[in-house]
Amino acid sequence: MNPNGEFEFSVDESYENEKGQFKVVSIDGDAMVIRWKSGEEIQTSAEFQGRIQGRRQWEKKRQEDLAAAAKPAPAKPKSAAKKKAKAPAE
Repeated sequence: MNPNGEFEFSVDESYENEKGQFKVVSIDGDAMVIRWKSGEEIQTSAEFQGRIQGRRQWEKKRQEDLAAAAKPAPAKPKSAAKKKAKAPAE
């Protein structure tokens, strides 16, 4: 992703959307032709597909963050203040 938030596609590179993995066949301005593994091709906008890529990246990061938050915190070492007190002598 570039700094202004737009996703950059490259011809002959593979990406994935909800329909599956696809390859960029051509790019002409904002119009691009993509082909899925099934052979189906469509013309779509780079802006639209870029929004999909951005959302997918956000969702992946969110899932990773939630998984990390669900892990238990590491056990804290017992402090010296919590040492057992000696029983008083009789």
